[in-house]
Formats: sequence, C-alpha cells, structure tokens
Amino acid sequence: MSRKWVYALGLIVVALIALFYYNKYAVAPAIDFNKVNLVDLHEQPVKFDSFKGKKTIVCFSASWCPNCLNELRELNAIKDSQLQGVEIVVISDEPLDKILDFSERTAYPFTFLKLEQAFSQVGINSIPTTYLVNSRLEIKKETVGYIDWSDPSTCEHLKKLMD
Repeated sequence: MSRKWVYALGLIVVALIALFYYNKYAVAPAIDFNKVNLVDLHEQPVKFDSFKGKKTIVCFSASWCPNCLNELRELNAIKDSQLQGVEIVVISDEPLDKILDFSERTAYPFTFLKLEQAFSQVGINSIPTTYLVNSRLEIKKETVGYIDWSDPSTCEHLKKLMD
C-alpha cells in the first residue's frame, strides 16, 4: 500500500512540475503595456498609448531567433495585402545597435522598439511571443511560439480578433 502512495505522490509532483514549465514557457503572460519601458531606434521613450486607434500586432522577438525571423518574414510578406491598416511592432531586449542593424538590414515596414528591461522582467520567457491588440489597446489574443501567418485562414481569423 505505501508503494502505491509513493508512486501517486511522484506522479503528482511530476504533473505539478510539468504544469509549472508549461505555464512559464507556453502561456503568454498578461502584460500591462503601459508599464513596459520602451524606446525607439533614436532612444526616445515610447508610450504604448501612442498606438491607440490602430490595430496592432506586437511581437516580442530577437534577431537571433529562427522562429522569430520566420514569423517576421511572413508578416512582411502579407503586410500590404492582408494586414492593411495593422501596425506591426517588434519589441526586443537586445542592445539598441543590434536592433537598429536588424531593422536596416531587413527594411521591414515595422516599428522596432527596444525593451529597457530584460524579457524575463516583464514575464516573457519564450520568444516569439505575439499579442494582437485592438484599436482601444485591448489585448485580444496572446500566443507563445511561431504563428503561421502565411495560412490565409489563420491570418483572417487573427485579424478579425482585433476588430
């Protein structure tokens, strides 16, 4: 009988550890964008309120992250055709010179911002992490991991969420 309890307790501990890691790395944190310290490529402070009135896709990303690069490449490919009127904001915690170099090298028509603190300080533990924000600055969806923006049905569904 005691062996069954040990196995049951072990199973519970493993389940709790798995739940902890799932929540930490697979669930996007609730972020109050008004409390996030951001600067533009000229080191000028940016308040998230400046995006009010615009549908916005916010991508926490880095220039060294393969999934981030794929997602940004796809967003760029459909920006003019399927995401007209949608602001794409790329936020990185990398040094400003790396962000500037990446933005110049890719020439994506996105707003690139530097996060003044580390990703982990705002709860981002895995990238890419993407937020869909409507024009009233309400977060309508958050996703950790790569989003296949090249799939028209996915893109249309996500765009409708921002209405």
